[in-house]
Amino acid sequence: MPPITSSSRHSLRHVIFFIFTIIFIVALGVFITWLVTKRKKLHYSVENAFVQNFTLTNDNYMSATFKITIQSYNPNHQLSVYYTSVQIFVLFKDQTLAFDTKLEPFHQPRMNVAVIDDALIVRNVGVSESSGEDLRAQASLGYIDFEVFVKARVRFIIGFWWTAHRTANIECSHVTFSLSQPNNSQHSSCYANI
Repeated sequence: MPPITSSSRHSLRHVIFFIFTIIFIVALGVFITWLVTKRKKLHYSVENAFVQNFTLTNDNYMSATFKITIQSYNPNHQLSVYYTSVQIFVLFKDQTLAFDTKLEPFHQPRMNVAVIDDALIVRNVGVSESSGEDLRAQASLGYIDFEVFVKARVRFIIGFWWTAHRTANIECSHVTFSLSQPNNSQHSSCYANI
């Protein structure tokens, strides 16, 4: 058996160091993946919703300004969320009446509540005759039930590691929009699929 030289010992140390480095990186990747997959669900709710300047013409063209406050709660201890883009839609009977895509990107830290305030303006949007009748009937009571849909592009952050983009689809059904004043008693839980 040939003697082990110092250069071969040096090479052996480099190989062992390289193997342990690879094992450490793989273990770190598995740990981070485990943290992301065991994350707690984000919770969303509509906290305030009202309509200003609501008009509906006799030939069923609607104009209004929808003011809405959506609350997002991140219950995770290790994971924060970065919202790259947020789109908000207001629907009535599956018809999109208003949408906004101008919201700025924002970061939601761990164990944090973020609030999204938005005003969606709609001008002369045509609705069906049956939708027009339902809108008039509800408006006479001082409120209208709409659906709110949020589509967001998010990335999760653990330390210095960022996940790839994911799409968050958030549905808030039967959100009661007041026609007279801010509806501060509103609390509609939403279903989120990320």
